[in-house]
Formats: sequence, C-alpha cells, structure tokens
Amino acid sequence: MENFAHTLLGFSLAKAGLERATPMATASLVISSNLPDIDAVMSIFGGTPAYLQYHRGLTHSFIGLFSLAAILAFVLTFIDRRFRLRRNAFQRPSRPLRLFWLCFLGGLGHLVMDSTNSYGTRPLMPLSDRWFYGDLAFVLDPWIWLILGCAVVWLVTNSPARILFCGLIVAILSLIVAFAARHPTIEHPAAVSSTVRIIWFAGLFIVIVGRALNWGRAGARLARYAILFLALYYGGLWLARQEAADRAGSSLSSESYVAAVWPAPANPMMWQSVAAIDGKFFTRYENIMGEPSEWREMPALEPEFIDALSQSAQAQTFLKFARFTSASVEKSENGYAIILRDVRFDLRLVAMLDHELTIRSVDVSWY
Repeated sequence: MENFAHTLLGFSLAKAGLERATPMATASLVISSNLPDIDAVMSIFGGTPAYLQYHRGLTHSFIGLFSLAAILAFVLTFIDRRFRLRRNAFQRPSRPLRLFWLCFLGGLGHLVMDSTNSYGTRPLMPLSDRWFYGDLAFVLDPWIWLILGCAVVWLVTNSPARILFCGLIVAILSLIVAFAARHPTIEHPAAVSSTVRIIWFAGLFIVIVGRALNWGRAGARLARYAILFLALYYGGLWLARQEAADRAGSSLSSESYVAAVWPAPANPMMWQSVAAIDGKFFTRYENIMGEPSEWREMPALEPEFIDALSQSAQAQTFLKFARFTSASVEKSENGYAIILRDVRFDLRLVAMLDHELTIRSVDVSWY
C-alpha cells in the first residue's frame, strides 16, 4: 500500500489505546508503519531496476521487521533520554522493551497491508526469495483512506493547525479520487465510474460532518471500530474476489484455469482475471454487478527472445518481478525492438536487440 494508508494505520493503532503503553508510543507506531519502505531509497542509486529488486524484500520480511524494530526502539529511547527527559526529569520515561514491541507491531501492520495486494511481498527473506500475493486490495485504495481516516480526523484535529493540515491532505486525496482513472484505455479498460466517485465523496462528507459534530468523543473505541471495520472490509473483498474467480472459471473450458484475480482501482466490484489456456494467457475484467469484458490474449514473447534478454541484469530483474507479461516485438533493419509490460501495472521494459539477438540497450521504467 502507499504510505498514507500505512500512516493512517499507525495512528489508528495508537489512538485505539496503545498510545498509553509508554511515552513515544505514537511516534513508534507511525514511524514503524512506514519504515519498511526505506528500501525504496535504492531507486536513487539504481533506478527502477534496483527498486524492483530490493523493494518489499528484506525490510518487508519477518527478520527485517525485528531488526528495524530494534533499531527504531533504540533511536527513540535515545531521543527520549537525550531531549525529552532533559527538559523535565520528572516525566515518565519511555519503556525500551515496550517501544520495541510497538515498533514491531507497526512494521507487522505494514507487512499485512502490503500482503493484501497484487504487488506481493517476500516475508521469508533472506531464507527464501519467493513472492506471496494477497490479491485483495489495490495498492492505492481510497476506501481504506475513508475507513481509517474518519477515526484519525475525528481524534487528532483538536487544534486549528491540525485542522488546516488535515484539510490540505483531504484536498489532495479528493483531487486524486476526482481525476484518477477517468478514461478507459486498451490496456486498462476498467476506468473508475462516476457512481464510485460519488459514493466516496458522500463518505468524505460524513467524515467532515462528524468532525463538525465532534464525533471523536468516542475516543479509543472509535479507533478500534475503524480497525474492526477495516478487517470486515478485507473480508468483503475476499468474498468479492471469490465471486470474480468463480465467474471467470465458469466461462472457461475444463482444460483451462484461472491463474490469478486481482482488484481494479477503487472499485470493489471490478476485478481483473488472468487465465491460462493451452500455454497462453488471457485477461478480462469481471464486473460483479454487471457483464464482464471479453477475454483478450496477452501476446507472449518467443523463447529465443527470453533467452536473449537473460544477458541483461536489468531484464532479469524485470522478468523475475513481473507476474504476467504482454509482449510486443517489432523488427527493423537495425534488429528488434521488444516491449514487455507487466499486466498488473504500467511497468515496461524496452529492449533493443540486433539481428544476432545481442542486447544493445535495456530500459525499465514506470509509465
């Protein structure tokens, strides 16, 4: 998930009562809920290929979470002793062991949320590099913003500065929901409908009304209800996914099978399915409330080109990350131009090969 959802989960856990466990508890939960994504810094040094290779790797594993929790707990304890307690030695000191478990809980919440989408995680690293996919929630889910955001807004906006800051965040998120994925394309025909947007803005209106009426008086119970509702939301997504998988499977012959089903952006009723048929892959969108789209074949890459791409470390990283790919090969007097796209995202590999299938250039990039 993106980091705003992780931050909301960290705040929700704190406001659910864990903030009283020890001083610095809220900071530990919010920071640790985002800390595993520190691996994204690798893209600064190696670009998109390094990002694909290292992101959701060791820092998103169980071993990595323990290590990050220990480091963060140590740093927060040092800050507490060095700064907060020096200003007032009579304040309650933080409890290092409690900080450690809170930091681990925040990191675990991060891992759980990331494990619910089609990007996948590698929780067993460094023992195993295997990817696990939850295929329940899109990597950017505005409904999670509403579910967790309502409790956070009602509970933390107790000053003009915080109200202004939350208002700015709400404005940014509203623009994303209003203008993202408005028009269908050949590669992504499942644009977000106006009905979905209207329902989301209706929910946002309820959040604003709740702040005006001071619904945050429920305190910790409100945050607990938000976390419970998030769990119920994931349960509903699981049921919707099962329905989408059943619909996809019922449209195929007995020799075929559904390889994967994952959610489309923002619409819990729309799912993208991938089916394997006679060694080929096909994709379509399952509309639980309506008719599905037509099955569309994903052009496969010839084996000789796959072997040729293995010469490049960047191409190997892309092929290892990509779950299903569609290919386009153009031949010219200079050789071949190969374009591979990960069906889940707008992630592309563009490779130029000569007629002897020697790689001349490789570029891996988003969008």
